Amino acid sequence: MINQDEVFVITEDDILRPADKGKGKAGPQRNMLLLTKGAKGEKAGGAEETVSDKPAPSRPPRGGGRGGAAAASSLSLFVWGLGQFYNRDARLATLFVLCEILILAFHYFLYMTWAQIRSFAHLFFVSEWELMLYASSIDFCVILFVIYNVAQAYRAAEGEGGKFSGLRRPILSGLASFVVPGWGQLLNGQLGKGVVFLFFFLLQIYLLALYLLSPFYRIIAVLDIEQLVLNKARIAGMSILFATALSWLLSTYDAVLVARHARRQRA
Repeated sequence: MINQDEVFVITEDDILRPADKGKGKAGPQRNMLLLTKGAKGEKAGGAEETVSDKPAPSRPPRGGGRGGAAAASSLSLFVWGLGQFYNRDARLATLFVLCEILILAFHYFLYMTWAQIRSFAHLFFVSEWELMLYASSIDFCVILFVIYNVAQAYRAAEGEGGKFSGLRRPILSGLASFVVPGWGQLLNGQLGKGVVFLFFFLLQIYLLALYLLSPFYRIIAVLDIEQLVLNKARIAGMSILFATALSWLLSTYDAVLVARHARRQRA
């Protein structure tokens, strides 16, 4: 059969001379060259088909597989953006790291220059108590940002490695929740419960830092507040401390119980 890539050229000599003279060496050589060219074209086409039919190399999943959600959320719990680096999301990780540096620098600046800021605020008739309220509202947003950072790392790892069903290690989960309430729930694959415990823990830690590191007591003393209100404030403070201790123990107990139950179910 004639190959589609063959090209036959009819010249003037082929018409004027006898047919047998056209069967010289040049004719077969030309035809052989054309056939060779066609064969090369077929080879190239076959090579292209082979390359296109080759499956693309499988890319390893981000987040370290099914256990990646526990690792990513744990890393982001202590250093913002570290879980995103673990998930190989460099842009978002860099954004979280920069936010943490800026927030820490902002708080350090407030702590070191509070007297100058207070004097400057008085020029605009802003009291120190109002400054404290503004700073507290910013810190409340920071708490929500920390929780979002942890939840985003957890969900991104699950999106790449599949649904995380927990590590099923009661001792590890219990110790994690004893250190940071909510951390053990993250290791057990319970993001919602872990976020709740983590929110109350961060809120209580912030209130404790507000009492110890800020001029809160001095501001309260300057304000003209009745003794009844002060007594209610003390009761509220004691209630917060009791709730802190209770949530700490409850988080640890829940982490151990859920991890043990999951291990028994698997066995």
